[in-house]
Amino acid sequence: MVRESGVAGIVLNYLPTAVNYALAIAYIIVLTRYIPLAQYGYYNALFAIINSIGALIPISGISNAIAREGAIDHARGGDSRPYFSAMVFMSLIMAAIYGLVIVLAVPIYLGSGIPRWLLGTAYIYVGTAFIQSIAGALGLYLWLTGRVASQGMGSTLNMLVMRLTQVVLIVIMHNVYALAISTLLGSIAQFMYYLSGAGSIANPSLSIGIITSRIRGFLEFGFQSWILGYMGTLSFSLLTYLVYLYLGPDFSGIYGLAAALVNVVTALGPAVSTVLSNRVSHGLGLGVDISRIFRDFTVPTFIAAALLVQLIVLALPVLPMVGVISGEYVRAIPYASVLFGYAPLAVIATVYTTYYWVIGRGWYALIANVTGLGFGILAYITLHFLGIYMAITSNYLVYVLTLAIFWLSERWSIRSINVLVIGLSLALTVISSCTQPIADPPITWPLVQLITIATSLAILYITKPLPKSLVNQVPRFTRPFVRPFTRPGQ
Repeated sequence: MVRESGVAGIVLNYLPTAVNYALAIAYIIVLTRYIPLAQYGYYNALFAIINSIGALIPISGISNAIAREGAIDHARGGDSRPYFSAMVFMSLIMAAIYGLVIVLAVPIYLGSGIPRWLLGTAYIYVGTAFIQSIAGALGLYLWLTGRVASQGMGSTLNMLVMRLTQVVLIVIMHNVYALAISTLLGSIAQFMYYLSGAGSIANPSLSIGIITSRIRGFLEFGFQSWILGYMGTLSFSLLTYLVYLYLGPDFSGIYGLAAALVNVVTALGPAVSTVLSNRVSHGLGLGVDISRIFRDFTVPTFIAAALLVQLIVLALPVLPMVGVISGEYVRAIPYASVLFGYAPLAVIATVYTTYYWVIGRGWYALIANVTGLGFGILAYITLHFLGIYMAITSNYLVYVLTLAIFWLSERWSIRSINVLVIGLSLALTVISSCTQPIADPPITWPLVQLITIATSLAILYITKPLPKSLVNQVPRFTRPFVRPFTRPGQ
C-alpha cells in the first residue's frame, strides 16, 4: 500500500495556504489599489449567498463517504477503482444540480441589492464548480490510496495559478471579474494535475455495483460529510451576509478581508484533517488504535495554530507601513487582530469534526457544529447593533460551544498536561490578539505580543506535550527545534 509521509501530507495540504499568502502580498496590494472597497463588499455578499446555497448541495459529501469506504477497503487489499468511478459519477450529478441552482437564484441576488452587472461572476463560477467537483473526485482517489501529499500538491498548484492570474487580471481589468476568472483557471490547473496523477477518469459503469450495494451507507455518511464540510463556509457566509445587511458593503469588505487574513491559520484545520482522516480510515481497516492516532494529531495542531496566530498578530501592524494594505482597507487591521484569536479553536474543531465523522459518530459531530453555529448566529442577530466586533465575537461563540460539546464526550481531565497546555496557549493567543493597537499611536505593540510568544515557548519547554513520534516525521534539519518540546519515553 502506498503511504506518503504524514507530516509531508500536512505540509503539502497546508502549502496552498502558504502559497496563497505569500502571493497575497501582491494580491492585496493590487486589490486595495484597483478595486473599490464597496465593489469588493458587493462581491463578498454575492458569494456569501452562493456559498450558502452550496451548503444545500452535497457535492463533496457523497464523494467523501465513498472515499472513506474505499480507504478502508484499500487498506485491506481491495480494489479502489470502483470507488474512484463512483466518486466521479456522483460528482458530475451534484455539480450539474449546483450549477442550475446558482443560475435560478438570480432573483435572490438582485433582491439583496447586488448590482446586475456583477451577475456574470456567478455564471463564471458555475464552470468553476463543475471543474472543481471533478478535480475533487480525482483528488479523493489519490487520498484513499494514501497519496495525501500528492493531493496537497494539486491544491497548491490551484492556488499558485489562481493568485498569479488574479494579480495580472486585477491590474488589467480593475474589477472583481478578475477574481472570478482566476478562480476558474486555478481549478482547471488542479484538475489537469490530478488527472495526470490518477492516470484517467475511471469508467462510470464500474461504479454501479458499489453504489447500488452500499447506497444506504453512502447516503448516511455523505449527508453527514456534506453538512459538516460546509459548517465553516456556512458560518463565514452567513456572518458576511449579515454584516452586509446590517452595516453595508464597506463593512462587508472589511470583514471579508479580516476573515481572509485569518484563513492563513484556519486552513491548517483542513490540512491536518486530510491526513488524519486518511490515517484513521486505514487504521479502521487494519484494526489499530485510532485514538492514539487522534491524540498524536490534535495537541501538536492546536499548539502550532496558537503560535502561528501570535506570530501573525505580531506582524499585522507592519502591513500598512510597508504598503501591503492601503486606503480604506487599513481599517480591517484591528478587526483582523481580534478575529485571529478564535483561529486555534476553529482549527481544532475541524480536526475533531473530521475524526468523529470517520469513526462513525458523524451525527454527534453534526449536533456539536449546528449548536455552535446556531448560537453564534443568533447572538449576532440579537446584538448586531453593537457593530462589527459583535460579528467577531460570534465566531468565538460558534467554536467555543462546538468544542465544549466535543469535550463533554471526550471527558478531558482538567489535570491533564494537554488540557493545561491548550488552555494556556489559548489564553495567551487571545491576549496577544485583543491587545493589538486600535488607536494611534500604538501603546502595547509589540511588547505584549513578544511576551506571549516567549511565555508560550517556555510553557511548551517545561511541559513537553508533543509526541516523540513527531520527531521522526519532520525534516532532519528541524528535529533539533522540535525535540526539546517532546516528552522522553513517549
